[in-house]
Amino acid sequence: MLGVMRWRQEIAVEVLLFVIGFAAFFHYSWTWSEKFLAPVHVGMSKSQVQSLIGLPPHRQTSAGARTWDYTRLWSRDARVYFDTNDIVWAIEMD
Repeated sequence: MLGVMRWRQEIAVEVLLFVIGFAAFFHYSWTWSEKFLAPVHVGMSKSQVQSLIGLPPHRQTSAGARTWDYTRLWSRDARVYFDTNDIVWAIEMD
């Protein structure tokens, strides 16, 4: 009888630790974009952005702009948009 109670307590502790770990990871992934792109501001050059946060894993080019996508699988959107003169015109943290 005492062994069953000990086993239930261990299961309860493991579930609680899993829930706390999941909540911590969720909070980290939810706020990662804002913390990572915080030093980037509209009007910066592409070389300034690269020196601050590095090159992104994904880059896209369209007719009027370039997009650097820093989004990770576990994070919200984190994109920097450059105009044709390689100046930041928008930052997306969705």
